[in-house]
Amino acid sequence: MIMPMSRYLLYAVLAAAASSSLFAQPVVNDGGILNAASYMSSKLPGGAIAQGSIFVVFGARMGPAAIALAGFPLPSNLGGTTVRVSSGGQNLDCPLVYSLAGQLAAILPSNTPVGNATLTVSFGGQTSAPRSFRVVASSFGTFSLNQAGSGPGVITNFESATSQPVNTALRSARPGQTLILYGTGLGPLPAGTPDNGAAPAVAIGQANVELYVGGRRANVAYAGRAPGFAGLDQINFVVPTGALGCSIPVGIKIGNLVSNYTSIAIAPNGGTCEDPLGLSSSQLDRISSGGTVKFGSIALVRADLEISIPFLGTQSLKNDSGTADFVEYNAQTINSGAQLSVGGTSSLGTCFVYVGTSSTLTPVDPIQPRGLNAGALINVNGPKGAKTLKPVSNLIGIYNETFATGTIAFPGAPGGGDPDGYLVPGNYTFNNGAGGPDVGAFNASFTLPANINWTNKTSTSTVNRTQGLNVNWTGGDPNGYVQIFGYSLSELAENAVTGFFTCLERASVGTFNVPSAILLALPPSPSGGATGGAPTGLLGVGGVSTPSTFSAPGIDTGVIVSSAVIAKSVIYQ
Repeated sequence: MIMPMSRYLLYAVLAAAASSSLFAQPVVNDGGILNAASYMSSKLPGGAIAQGSIFVVFGARMGPAAIALAGFPLPSNLGGTTVRVSSGGQNLDCPLVYSLAGQLAAILPSNTPVGNATLTVSFGGQTSAPRSFRVVASSFGTFSLNQAGSGPGVITNFESATSQPVNTALRSARPGQTLILYGTGLGPLPAGTPDNGAAPAVAIGQANVELYVGGRRANVAYAGRAPGFAGLDQINFVVPTGALGCSIPVGIKIGNLVSNYTSIAIAPNGGTCEDPLGLSSSQLDRISSGGTVKFGSIALVRADLEISIPFLGTQSLKNDSGTADFVEYNAQTINSGAQLSVGGTSSLGTCFVYVGTSSTLTPVDPIQPRGLNAGALINVNGPKGAKTLKPVSNLIGIYNETFATGTIAFPGAPGGGDPDGYLVPGNYTFNNGAGGPDVGAFNASFTLPANINWTNKTSTSTVNRTQGLNVNWTGGDPNGYVQIFGYSLSELAENAVTGFFTCLERASVGTFNVPSAILLALPPSPSGGATGGAPTGLLGVGGVSTPSTFSAPGIDTGVIVSSAVIAKSVIYQ
């Protein structure tokens, strides 16, 4: 059965805050033409705009100060705004969904020729300079609850013809259940079907749609237009067996183009979910009943990097650091936040993809839990002496510090810092002195285990994104986990976009395959080796310890974990 999406939910996903408008030439931002669901950068493989899809444009002075919403049939002039696309020698006016000074949404006509195109916006008698973008037949994006293209998706659990609640960690799906995913970009409508009207339920390229849930291909029962909307697509799929958790990644692959990754929650019988590194199902039940959970975490992190630099060869860089987070979760932060899970990782046995920049690597989640003040410092004492975790400026409840750094050892010059670093196996203790206004004084201890051995590290230097990637290891905490991550930059530039993936598996398994549907979401690595001190492509494998619990006044649960990552420069082809 094909169930319609609530029009109010779609508008809530699409609409943004108003900005002022002056009657001057409209401006379309560089890189400001994006899929309305994924917000994926045009610098990434899946960042083109599909025929017949909804896209957004960011800029200035493009429309009225107060949002103007269109009804059916969608007009080509809304609130005085018009959008024209030029492609393949044709000029086409786009039906508008809404118009606003700083943002608008429109439908790319289904008959727009594929290839390089330009777009202009007119408002108040002025027309913007043209901006370039790419048009393709299909490039899908999934709507997300945080309206940023990441985290939990706008995906509903089909319970009956009259009940399709949004899937969340508090209302999980069960294996074998049908879910309905909403997005845009499956492709053009059949010839003669207008783009500006309420579309019928028409299948679009369903045979070419591959939908993956936690790396497992799901059965797609329907892929096409959501009935009663323009440009909105829905995909009905069946939850496969084998993946359970609060942050199970969902991605759509059409050809070699992969959508943004969003997540769903899956539990054996529905209800609340659970992840081994996240909140327990009983804690989530408390949140589901209107309560909150106050959570503290301390992490000790070692990074051992091997970076290939042109003309200098392979150099090493070691970094030991610590972080501590004290936060309060409620239903909004659990249901809509873009954390890979409430524990900060993907669900067990899965991989997640997200997008950052060359300077930050990872994005900032627009949905943040409330920070808890745990005092002025978190004191750390280990086999190599005392250290402190200091508060991060303007972020309550977040503490970090770099403990030791070994500088890059260039040929003919000695490396700097302690070659053994600070984080060596042994016992560590933690305290926060007199405590803070939210988290009282505590004392905790933790034993740092030995790291894993990445056994196929030497033979892994080039990654074929179409083939998948096998990673093998031995050793480590037998009851712990292994995290695999990698990234690739879009270009050699300060404003490069980064495709980043992370996977989690039990250490006892000893091997993991990163599927091509994950790797194809990354851009191919540009040539040049490293830029701004960072490699253009990186692959890392590291052990994650079994969490050790601690208690403190003012929090419900505290955990301590360690991670020791071995990473190297690689080329993603």
